[in-house]
Amino acid sequence: MVFQVRSGWAVLAADSATRDFLVEKQAEWAAELGATAVETNKEWFTYVVSDVPTRLSDFYGNEVDSDSVVSDEIEIQTGLKPIDVRTGRQFSDNPLTKALLVSFLKPTKRFWSLFGSSAARLVDKTDRPRQCEKCWGHHFARNCHRQPVCRRCGEAGHLVDDCIAREQCVNCLGPHQANFRRCPARPKTVHGVLRRLTKEQRKHVRAVGAETYRQRHQEPQSGSHQEAQQGMAERQNEDVTSQERPNARAPSPAVSGAPSCIMVATTPHAGYEAE
Repeated sequence: MVFQVRSGWAVLAADSATRDFLVEKQAEWAAELGATAVETNKEWFTYVVSDVPTRLSDFYGNEVDSDSVVSDEIEIQTGLKPIDVRTGRQFSDNPLTKALLVSFLKPTKRFWSLFGSSAARLVDKTDRPRQCEKCWGHHFARNCHRQPVCRRCGEAGHLVDDCIAREQCVNCLGPHQANFRRCPARPKTVHGVLRRLTKEQRKHVRAVGAETYRQRHQEPQSGSHQEAQQGMAERQNEDVTSQERPNARAPSPAVSGAPSCIMVATTPHAGYEAE
């Protein structure tokens, strides 16, 4: 099975032996995928460390190479050698500090921090898929340019607190609010890989959802509201393609949990952002 992920592709082999065979023979197939790197999937345990000083100095006040000092300090504090250290997005307004994202192949066993920083916090990549609170699609809100819609009824032009309409999901057209955890249109994690519905699956889910809504409220099928909802969702689904394209990101811990998985990177590696 092959899934599209942020760094390129994830190839889920039937077992570890098949995985190893594919990696061994990568020269015969990797070029066809435009691969820049092929490697077996490994689980990363990533910690965010906020408020790390941007500049470090020695006892004499001389500025030191912070990269090497930070790496050594991480190993001293945790007893583990980090496999990746990168700068994350700092939520603080303090220009003298930064956030670091530190990854290991094993979880740390004790509390740790760096040079008076906040305590390191494990980044949980198993959370539910992110959902935009503007259009209620499944993507980052900060990248969304869609029209805001009501979480309760899926219509635009009013706030959810003012809504008196019946509940109807903007994603599946079923009789529930857009943030319903069991919505059939929500992306699902399969073998550690986040999978979104295909165009055909979305069409089927929306048809079933609209019929369920109609039966729940015993309404005759009328094209106006359903067509409007479907048109809005089709525009949203087109936007998802552009907003969720694989970006320059190293193999994500979110893809972990599938030991027979192969990561095929088609873009250069780049750092994560703290989320």
